[in-house]
Amino acid sequence: MVRKLLFAAALVFSPVIAQAQVPAGVHPAYVRAQTLVNDGDATAGRALVDSMIAIAPPGSNAYAEGVYWRAVLASTAADAEMDYRRIVVDFPLSPRVEDALIRLAQLEIARANYDGALRHLNRLIIEHPQSPSRARAGYWMARALFDKNDVQGGCTATAEALVRTSEGDAELRNQITYLNQRCAGVVLAGPATTPAPTAPVADAGTPVQNTQRPAQATGPAVTPAPVVTTTIPVTTPPPAPRSSVPATTPSRAAAPPSAPPAATRPAENVPAPVTTPAAGTARAWSVQVAAYNVRSQADAMVGRLKTNGYEARVDGSAAPFRVRIGRYTTQGQASAVQRSLKAKNIEGFVVQADTR
Repeated sequence: MVRKLLFAAALVFSPVIAQAQVPAGVHPAYVRAQTLVNDGDATAGRALVDSMIAIAPPGSNAYAEGVYWRAVLASTAADAEMDYRRIVVDFPLSPRVEDALIRLAQLEIARANYDGALRHLNRLIIEHPQSPSRARAGYWMARALFDKNDVQGGCTATAEALVRTSEGDAELRNQITYLNQRCAGVVLAGPATTPAPTAPVADAGTPVQNTQRPAQATGPAVTPAPVVTTTIPVTTPPPAPRSSVPATTPSRAAAPPSAPPAATRPAENVPAPVTTPAAGTARAWSVQVAAYNVRSQADAMVGRLKTNGYEARVDGSAAPFRVRIGRYTTQGQASAVQRSLKAKNIEGFVVQADTR
């Protein structure tokens, strides 16, 4: 078991392995830094990366590139993980996001957190459906599924990965083929499909469906941890009970008391779908899913959310620029939407926001 964990960690963490995957167009300084680390002069190599980060404009892709190479050449797995997570959260437009997600998944596999690894890999599939990294992600998804004894899911993942692997990537194809030996005699289910996300409801009981077309695949698709579409039911409060006070005269019936004010009703009985605050309301509840120091990164996240049918926006005229979904009249409604988002692997929390 210890040998297995050490091997998995080495796949994530070894600069020597990473050197074979250095793509064309990498800044010569990072190639030099990696050579120094591989040759045993790790201090000089990491100092060179730090110098590149120091001269890069904060929030730029050049800065994200420096953070990525600092993670690749980090001295500990904890330092590497921190920088990979920073790339995913703070630099969603960086071309390094997909590789960072795969490396985070590898770290989770190394510590036997297979569900955590699958969350990272599913995020890559959802947010980057046409990515060339899908084949490599499929291989690691199969590894995680096999390790958690999900043979059916692992075999489906290897089949998907083989379809997406290019003929020129012989090494990856050999790894997937070797892994696929476990599937002898396993009958695969039909192609898995990921249901279209259902956005928070725009009016009472009418969900806004995702209009984005699903990615086309040439082989069986795989989603080991599918995104769960949750429809929030609309509940109608029961009619107010009639008064038990008898009429004072036979000819006059007592009028039933009016329903209690909305403010006195428990939050959990309020219907969960999105509602627009009444005119004159100065505050509302929203679900915040991200915050960025750079406005363009926040706008990019909002664009992706809107593409998937969510009522997203950017709040704030200065950093941090907060990405929020919906405006709800009660905290209970926002909490219900937050739970539905979490079921789709979208983390968020409820905040109170201006409606203006």
